[in-house]
Amino acid sequence: MVTFTPMSDEDYAAFIRKSVPEYAYDQMRSGNWTNTEAAGKARAEFQQMLPNGPQTSNAYLRNILDDRGHRIGMLWYFVDPNRSRKTAFLIDFFLFPEGRGKGYEAQALELFENEARGIGVERVEMQIFTHKDEDIQLYRNNNYQATSVFFSKNLTRADKP
Repeated sequence: MVTFTPMSDEDYAAFIRKSVPEYAYDQMRSGNWTNTEAAGKARAEFQQMLPNGPQTSNAYLRNILDDRGHRIGMLWYFVDPNRSRKTAFLIDFFLFPEGRGKGYEAQALELFENEARGIGVERVEMQIFTHKDEDIQLYRNNNYQATSVFFSKNLTRADKP
């Protein structure tokens, strides 16, 4: 069974080292950002959303621990206090390779949902990049439903008649 602990400043630094470059890559792969701007934009977005790191209001940064107390992953969600229906946005959730495929993913999602319910959250939302097939399947397997799909098309000179 997994448990959560709040991220310390040291944990947060490790989280940023992993999450910011991965987010930049996902934005590039999706065609949203160029290679030259991705790293800077990713850092700026994280700084804007987490100006006080793990002490940022309404931001919940969690270590995911296995039954032996080893950190096997991390999770970040934000609760929007301005929505009429209290909503948590699951922003980042991952397990390290040694924790994958052991059922911890579903356990961590259940723990997250229970924690969110405990603070009055009524709805969970998230954005998943379409190239992340395993993540999409994980959420579908845990009763999450797609509520919108973004479409894009690159228009270059070669695309024009």
